[in-house]
Amino acid sequence: MPDPKPSYRIAVDVGGTFTDVVITRDDGGGLQAVKVPTTPADRAVAVMDGIRTSAALAEAPRSAVCEIVHGSTTGTNALIERTGARVGLLTTRGFRDLLEIGRVQRPMEGLYDFTVDRPPPLVPRHLCAEATERIDAGGDIVTPLDEASVQAAAEMFAARGVEAVAVCFLFAHLNPAHEERAAAVLAARLPGLPISLSSRVSPEYREYERASTTVMNAYLTPVMTSYLERLQALIEEEVSAARLSVIQANGGSTSALLAQRKPVSTVNSGPCGGVVAAARYGRRRGRDRIVSVDMGGTSFDIGLIEDGRSRITTEGDFQGLPVKIPIIDLHIIGAGGGSIAWIDPGGALNVGPQSAGAEPGPACYGRGGAAPTVTDANLVLGRLNPENFNAGSTTLDAEAAQDAVGRLAAEMKTGLEEAAIGVIRVVNANMTRGISSVTIQRGIDVREFSLMSFGGAGGVHAAELARELSMAEAIVPPLPGTFSALGLLATEMRHDYVSATGSVTTDDADPGRLEALFREMEDAGRTELEALGFAPERIRLTRLADLKVSGQTYELLLPLPHQGPVTPSGIAALVEAFGKLYRERYAFFFEGEPIEFVNLRVSAEGLNPGVALPEQEAGDCDPEPARGGSRPVCFDGPGWLETPLYMRDRLNCGMIVDGPAVVEEETSTTLVPPGTRLEVAPDLGLVIGFAAMGT
Repeated sequence: MPDPKPSYRIAVDVGGTFTDVVITRDDGGGLQAVKVPTTPADRAVAVMDGIRTSAALAEAPRSAVCEIVHGSTTGTNALIERTGARVGLLTTRGFRDLLEIGRVQRPMEGLYDFTVDRPPPLVPRHLCAEATERIDAGGDIVTPLDEASVQAAAEMFAARGVEAVAVCFLFAHLNPAHEERAAAVLAARLPGLPISLSSRVSPEYREYERASTTVMNAYLTPVMTSYLERLQALIEEEVSAARLSVIQANGGSTSALLAQRKPVSTVNSGPCGGVVAAARYGRRRGRDRIVSVDMGGTSFDIGLIEDGRSRITTEGDFQGLPVKIPIIDLHIIGAGGGSIAWIDPGGALNVGPQSAGAEPGPACYGRGGAAPTVTDANLVLGRLNPENFNAGSTTLDAEAAQDAVGRLAAEMKTGLEEAAIGVIRVVNANMTRGISSVTIQRGIDVREFSLMSFGGAGGVHAAELARELSMAEAIVPPLPGTFSALGLLATEMRHDYVSATGSVTTDDADPGRLEALFREMEDAGRTELEALGFAPERIRLTRLADLKVSGQTYELLLPLPHQGPVTPSGIAALVEAFGKLYRERYAFFFEGEPIEFVNLRVSAEGLNPGVALPEQEAGDCDPEPARGGSRPVCFDGPGWLETPLYMRDRLNCGMIVDGPAVVEEETSTTLVPPGTRLEVAPDLGLVIGFAAMGT
């Protein structure tokens, strides 16, 4: 009997400058990666280009592609550019100004800057309406819903050209009856208009965050629906058998249909793939404490991995607007290869957050860009090979880079190399400050962590960043230029469910009631995943809970130590685990104080095929067979040094390279500074140590 023909999975990560694509067989082998320029005017064009190119590279018949996993930037860009739908908000009477008032807090980034303000709400006040109704803190109806007030709101929305509606009533997370009825009334008057209910989008307490999340969902629904429907149609034309899955901010994927219903869950989804991949890579290599950094063309995405797992939070924000859904705890700053260097009115050198993006891109791309960027500075310093950029598909214009950086040097009244080194120093300082904000500023000793750096520009800066922060080592994983896309293939299909408990302490909680709430969410998870084709043995259910010390404002999320039926002993173990986590975060714990359940949660995952990185036995440590000549490279301190070049595809496990050196590959470059040592891991990951420098 002949062997069955393999099927293939393709991951697509759309970035600001490049769209990264990875293809693998269903057995997890045969990895191939490509980068194609992002097409900002219509990102679906680059997605389809990447799918065609990767399938051709892997010699995969298009009919054999079974799934396309997509990390989408559509929602993120709509928030950045404020190009989402015109949204109307319906609230409980007396709460019309909910979005305007918010938490009356200044942004932390500008706490002492009197000119800084919070970002404006996505819904202007004149599009906010009120409904007469009231549900109390116990979920009981105090004032029945006045449907005439809802009809009046619908008339106003119709007259003012609203394209989507968000409904957020007080305590609807405990009793959704009024929101459900209001949605029916609105739908009758506004047929076809998308309506987002807070009791479905984010059924949790904290009125402002719940409203903000629901409004954001409504704001993105028409945009994401239009994009995904168009992309689905293009995919069906060329790879008709492929299922389109969309990555969510929680690090899992979902179907394109569910992504259209809850698009807020897809914001910042692309960078999540890198964190997922870094966590898995770290577990395989025995490193469970990692700071992952993804340096692409536009942004620098920072993730924190503890105990081998990426950190999940339900207290996040997108573009300064709060969201109340499970998301990977990511910190993103404007520091990428395309970040523009500029001089402020005080004469200080700055880098970013403005980026040259994909069009026109850095000056050295030769597409009309003239502003000096980080990529231009690295090219001026000899750290990049102009003839071997992006697998040789792009030839960098060294003269254009020198002209751009030269104009900056003239403005700074310095030499060309000094200006380029200054750009690198500033962008590195921005990145180390970003890493510190998620580690040192949270009381985490970053010296105990490994830095895993990837993205097209990540390898050039990895060693310098890790050394500046006195970290244990810097790791540049295999396929670093497309590592986030690789992570998309490693994600599971994931749906999250939440049930608010009200004010229930762990002392007086009814185990039977908690068990019933958990089972209801688990049944919903199984039903959805089975409908997507996952067999029962490929479904994993995880119970979690939000707990807080009674009287405090914020809670901590943690998995239940015992995933079986809820029992008094299981609740006691949960309290003990909560106390341990509390001490780790805050160095103390309120012994003996009542602990409250805030929410119960279930994470339902459909397990996908894994992705296998090839490994090899250690061999000769001499890297000479991987040498590819040398060239002058400028380093901060020693200046220009004739530096050996190594081809990564010729490196073998066990090889050791002493700096200075440059390792080149198709989609990235790794810089090994003087005084550091690089060792090649069994999976051909590059581990840079600092023992020779005494750090």
